[in-house]
Amino acid sequence: MPRPLVHDRCAGFVVPLFSLRSGRDAGIGEILDLVPLLKWAASFGQGVVQLLPITETVPGEASPYNALSAFAIDPLYLSLHAVPHAPSVAPIDGGAGPLPRSAIRAAKLEALAEAFDTFQSTGRSAARKRLGTFLDTNRDWLDDYALYQALKESFGASAWEDWPAALKRREPQALAQAATRLAARIEFFRYVQWQAVEQWQRVRRAAAAQGVRLMGDLPFVIGRDSADVWARQDEFDSTCSVGAPPDDFSETGQSWNLPMYNWPRVQATNFAWWRRRARHAATLYDLFRIDHIIGFFRSYAIPHDPARPRGFVPAAEPEQQQQGEAFLSAVIEASGDAVPIAEDLGTVPDWVRATLHRRGIPGYKVFRWERGNGTFHDPRTYDPLSVATTGTHDTDTLVEWWSGLAPADRTAALAALGIAANVESSTLSAALHSRIIASLYEAGSALVILPIQDLFGWPDRINVPATPSDQNWNWRMPVPVEQLADDPELRAATAALRQAAVATGRTRES
Repeated sequence: MPRPLVHDRCAGFVVPLFSLRSGRDAGIGEILDLVPLLKWAASFGQGVVQLLPITETVPGEASPYNALSAFAIDPLYLSLHAVPHAPSVAPIDGGAGPLPRSAIRAAKLEALAEAFDTFQSTGRSAARKRLGTFLDTNRDWLDDYALYQALKESFGASAWEDWPAALKRREPQALAQAATRLAARIEFFRYVQWQAVEQWQRVRRAAAAQGVRLMGDLPFVIGRDSADVWARQDEFDSTCSVGAPPDDFSETGQSWNLPMYNWPRVQATNFAWWRRRARHAATLYDLFRIDHIIGFFRSYAIPHDPARPRGFVPAAEPEQQQQGEAFLSAVIEASGDAVPIAEDLGTVPDWVRATLHRRGIPGYKVFRWERGNGTFHDPRTYDPLSVATTGTHDTDTLVEWWSGLAPADRTAALAALGIAANVESSTLSAALHSRIIASLYEAGSALVILPIQDLFGWPDRINVPATPSDQNWNWRMPVPVEQLADDPELRAATAALRQAAVATGRTRES
């Protein structure tokens, strides 16, 4: 497949991997569920399928933005039916509560341990060669991750900051002794990541065959209890958490309980860790979203000591610009043929967006927020170097947003979209929904990528920021991936979407 150019007009959708369902899953979406999803996406002119982060999360954590590794694919996403000698795992039902991630992960790791034991004794030479290649090419992150996982397991899942001092400080002799003592489990965790990448490469081949580009999502930072922070302690400031100042999501600001970067040290490494992340992302995706791009220019630090003031780091605009430019250079150089896209939402200075544009990095145009003087901006005027959308995983869905609008705002929204319709009803009808999506496809933006809920008028949202809830990060699609192409309601909707994509030059008739 040729390099995905950001100027190519195409359409796509966003769906979390955990939201997929199939007849063979264990209670959560799985890697190989993407194969039929990609075929279905291509059938109605979708050229991009975007996922939320797929990296392994901290135990007990549902948010994919709080991960224990910036690189490791979460084992709970593995499709066991494709792992040689792995016993099947019966679906684990979380009922009306949150997805039972911990139970699913534990069951899959137990099954994978059995497969690993068999592989060690009977593995064929071709498979062993592929494993060896994987180990050689991923050693720069895999060794720390596997040792961290083995140590964490041996200490009852406790955080690395609670480990014995020598291991916490990563004293070489202590690390060497632990590596010898835990050698078998270290090899197992390496094997699990190899299996995940083997399955991911099947997905990439399927995407290429369908002419669909995979898009990933790189969180701004990593969980404090993570292999990366443990391995690179000097690059993080343990006295602060990172967050966001007061904005439309929170009147008081947000503390994400995630570690703050030690920016002078990060810059001294020439952004080595982020270069590694960009190179790794290029092996998984054709495009990738960089979360919270403003944070690389200026991060909002929230000291653990309440006597210390909150504020941006760096504080002055010239230093902010210098840091952001250096970061962008590092990512562009490391990403190869993969295309970085900047999540530039929220309170972002105009000069940051100008910098992104000058560097050829698309930002976002969220229709509901693209407005001024009481009017919405006509999407046809959006810059081609942008991604047009209706919302994000942190917003209410299109149908919820519509129902909460005042009649005057509904009138203004439809006027910007060039739609003449009755706006008295707060219920978004199927016909009007279809017209809104078709109008957004006319946007000047090269890419139109909508949350899958908004694509089909589903009301369920992914996450409510700053609101801990069992409902966050737990939505699953109403139709299994094997049945998407045959569902009567979806067939009518996808026919209209394909027609809109063809009419607006976002796909070609086949």
